Amino acid sequence: MNEKSDAPTVAVLIPYFQKQKGILENTVRSVLAQRGFDDYKVIIVDDGSPVSAESELVSIVSHREKIRIIQQKNAGPGAARNKALENVPDGTGYVAFLDSDDQLDPSYLADAVSALDKGYDLFFGNSRRAGIEKSRFEWDSIPGVTLDLTQHRLIDEAHELYEFVGDFFDFVVFRSNIIGPSTMAYRYRVGSNVRFNEKIYNGQDRIFKLFLCRQAKKVAFSPKEYAREGKGINIFDSAGWGTERSLSLLSSYIEMCKFILNNIPMNARQLAHVKRHLAQTRYAFTASLFHQTRHGTVDWKLVGKTFVSDSATLLWLVPNAMKVVKVKSRADRS
Repeated sequence: MNEKSDAPTVAVLIPYFQKQKGILENTVRSVLAQRGFDDYKVIIVDDGSPVSAESELVSIVSHREKIRIIQQKNAGPGAARNKALENVPDGTGYVAFLDSDDQLDPSYLADAVSALDKGYDLFFGNSRRAGIEKSRFEWDSIPGVTLDLTQHRLIDEAHELYEFVGDFFDFVVFRSNIIGPSTMAYRYRVGSNVRFNEKIYNGQDRIFKLFLCRQAKKVAFSPKEYAREGKGINIFDSAGWGTERSLSLLSSYIEMCKFILNNIPMNARQLAHVKRHLAQTRYAFTASLFHQTRHGTVDWKLVGKTFVSDSATLLWLVPNAMKVVKVKSRADRS
């Protein structure tokens, strides 16, 4: 760890693994272009990236004192984020994450720090993902679980900052996807013990957010769009079924739901919601397997591993497959 005198107000942590040149450079430049706030350190963990972080940032010379690159063998995004957290300098006030293919709005860090300096433990803002028309705050959700600005307290009109009014942990159980991976900053001492689950490859963000939000007492947010995110995949949409990554993602999500149920204290309503999500994920896994069997090559090793680790997915295979056939038949007739 660095000495306390070297500690920045904000540590911006970037896990990095990319095959295409120029992506990380654009991301880092969006941090360096921040306006109204300059006391930050960018910590990049090169997770064995095919395009190295050093080669990406060779043209960035004038601000290299603000950037630290840590090399490690490929271990996945959770391990890379944990390595970055282990290297946050002692005395750092706040931590923010940034995905290596996302770009920040120039006002993000100043607004986040403005909110956190008011005594809030967590700040999050809106963002927009490539290929999706609506912003995260506008994504479809369970009825009644929306972020209605009129229900929250305006604390800074100039920067459009609000205090979240209500039980934020309960809100996040139902709407964890409202917090983008690159528009969340928190008081480091509040979440200094929170780490990413390295065994669950996908769904790590959700687990991390749930643990962190159980500890955050006061939360602020802004509806401003602070980040442009790289393109993702909606594996719960029929367009995502049968894609190359879908079975792997869904298998991870099954493990994620089970981990949440077994490790995060929740009330009956919250538990019921996660159990419904688990059932939906098992159905989506079956649907994706059905589509991939017909149109592509199936990773049967992964399928077998999923059935072994979660016998309920196998138990519900036939009922869910029958449901998939019925849904497809109705779609074909319409």
